[in-house]
Amino acid sequence: TGEPKAFFIGDAGTTEIDATPESLTNLAEYVDWALEKAGNSGRFQRRYIVILTAPWILCGAQTMAHVFTALPTHRQRVCTHQADHCNYGPLADDDCTVLRSEYEFLDPANSVASDFDLVCETSMFVPLLGTLFFLGFLFGCYVLGSYADMRGRRATYLWSVLLVQGGSFLAIIAPTYSAYAVARVITGFGVGGLGLVAYVWTAEVLGPKTRSTLVLTTNSGFAIGVMFLSPLSFVLPQWRHFSVALFLAGLPCMAVYAICMESPKWLASQQQHDQVHRTLCYIAKVNGKHPPPPPIKQTGVSAASPNDRKGGQKAADDVANIFHQLFLDARLSYRFYSMCFGWFALSLGYYGLAMNAANLGSNIYISSAVASLIELPAYIIAIWAVDTPRIGRRGATGSGLAFGGFCCVLSAVAPGWGVMVLALTGKFAVALAFAVIYLYAAELFPTSVRSRSMGLQSLSARIGGMGASMIADLGKTSQVLPLIIFGVPCLIAAVLVSGLPETLGAPMLDTIDDLSAPGPRDASSGGCPWLMRRYRQLDEESRELEVRNRPEPHVLGASA
Repeated sequence: TGEPKAFFIGDAGTTEIDATPESLTNLAEYVDWALEKAGNSGRFQRRYIVILTAPWILCGAQTMAHVFTALPTHRQRVCTHQADHCNYGPLADDDCTVLRSEYEFLDPANSVASDFDLVCETSMFVPLLGTLFFLGFLFGCYVLGSYADMRGRRATYLWSVLLVQGGSFLAIIAPTYSAYAVARVITGFGVGGLGLVAYVWTAEVLGPKTRSTLVLTTNSGFAIGVMFLSPLSFVLPQWRHFSVALFLAGLPCMAVYAICMESPKWLASQQQHDQVHRTLCYIAKVNGKHPPPPPIKQTGVSAASPNDRKGGQKAADDVANIFHQLFLDARLSYRFYSMCFGWFALSLGYYGLAMNAANLGSNIYISSAVASLIELPAYIIAIWAVDTPRIGRRGATGSGLAFGGFCCVLSAVAPGWGVMVLALTGKFAVALAFAVIYLYAAELFPTSVRSRSMGLQSLSARIGGMGASMIADLGKTSQVLPLIIFGVPCLIAAVLVSGLPETLGAPMLDTIDDLSAPGPRDASSGGCPWLMRRYRQLDEESRELEVRNRPEPHVLGASA
């Protein structure tokens, strides 16, 4: 189809031609301008928000599924053969003095631990499943995040869903523990890319004023997925039946690939002018707006060929160049390091407190549901806080980290019921910060490195998730130590985040060139803004004091 030369705006009969401004020769800038005209908060965006929340429900369910499939059964029976009959009785969980032939499991199909006989010497392999899942998650975030920058959000989403579903199916038919562990690694790999690309995909078609909606929708979807596990496991106690239900629940997510279009921002980074225009025209059609005019094609700049796309763009997709920008360029490095540690601290605290929910005094079904339910009001508050000028993205993330870390540390010395209250309050605060950090990270980094930077940041979070299960296991010998380890990194991360720039109402960056070079004392380039202001104040005071204390000039030969 030929590209339309002009588009009419206004009421029917209006003949005013809306042409692309000649200054918009950059395709990424054209997308921002045209998306505003096509509507960046209309029916199309609402549809995307609803559709791409479904993958987050699947991510939440698959992430915490091992809580209900991999816990060992404590209902063991002792069978001592005497005079042709058996004596049945309870067997303590830590009693490893009996032979395997002298006991049996009650309802062995209800748990991976009993099905694969993971007790006593092999009991360590039960919590290892959680670590292996996050190991797959870790690599999935980086590999699929990089793939999303090279081959697009849509293709990456499809591969992510296929990996999640493939791993889920392998878990159902796993004949041994090793096979089941491999299935969980594959599932974690897919989940790592699925949540990441679903978030970035949605964020890139939203305007700055509506982007904060993702704080509520994506994280609420994750929490709903976790809450869904409690009644599902209660109704389907056998872990294979439970896994079949999770597999079936993920099938509708595969349809998203067929009904969603590629991100116009990614198409712009690939210089695909025609595809960008067609996508924006479709957005305008759904939103009931007039289609924007086509972009201006610069002379000598052609769209990327298929071979170029496979090899990667020199400016945006070269791995060494992106790594240099994130790790060494002063305009991005402080942001990158601070956000990586923030993700690590939040993941350690969030999953650590979730895995500790069973120790709050109630059964696993109730405690898991309550720990997830407490997150929903946190997300409602978060969506208000991120759009409040006095709080914003930075304030919501930093305050959640600080308050959550304080509650974790304080709960270590709280008596009785105070531990439960502080633990749930800490989970509330950490969940709030965890919700905002996705939005904050998407806005802090330009399009050319956004998926890869978020992949590396999320990779840091998975390291925290991997450690959470091991640290929570320390609670068997010390109740205080795990809570301190969960809380202290959150407090440190709160200080680091306070030195980042606020992104509330700011347009999403396209390239690193959109960032100004940081000055030596620019608060936005790193360091706490209050600390930098105080430093300048002290510097000025010290100069004034130096002038006042400077001795009067003494002229030789003058009388004393």
